[in-house]
Amino acid sequence: MKLEELLAPCPKCGSKDKIAHRKMLDNHHAHAEMETVKCEDCGYIFFVNDDMEEDDKRKLLRELNKIYG
Repeated sequence: MKLEELLAPCPKCGSKDKIAHRKMLDNHHAHAEMETVKCEDCGYIFFVNDDMEEDDKRKLLRELNKIYG
């Protein structure tokens, strides 16, 4: 996720507060992979892991934003 995207206000509610969800990659919690970034106030999803195919990622973002919206 780019810095401009991280600092941008939520298109749904205008809040700039975001929550980052990470997946721990080892038992020592020293390495993590970013899962999602979502708005703290309304739950709008800004980011889903980049390892996904672009079409699948767009589809998932649309579905998640319907659920949280």
